[in-house]
Amino acid sequence: MQLWSGANGCAVTEIVVYPNKKVLHVFLAGGKLEQITDMHEDAVKWAKAQGCEGMTIVGRKGWKKVLGNDGWKEQHTVLGKEF
Repeated sequence: MQLWSGANGCAVTEIVVYPNKKVLHVFLAGGKLEQITDMHEDAVKWAKAQGCEGMTIVGRKGWKKVLGNDGWKEQHTVLGKEF
């Protein structure tokens, strides 16, 4: 896993290797939104340098609004259950 840290936020990523491709997955992100979105270009460049063909993130629906202009599209829905 990789830690992307800034003065006002951070993100944790991991490279996930599937049978047909490799992606950089954003496992966790927190802090000020501007800090997180400012890391986007650097993360994409780094992921490409590692041979990744894309990125993934699982999070609240609000991320679609924030990341949609950078080419992010909803791929699936994550369900959970609490007891």
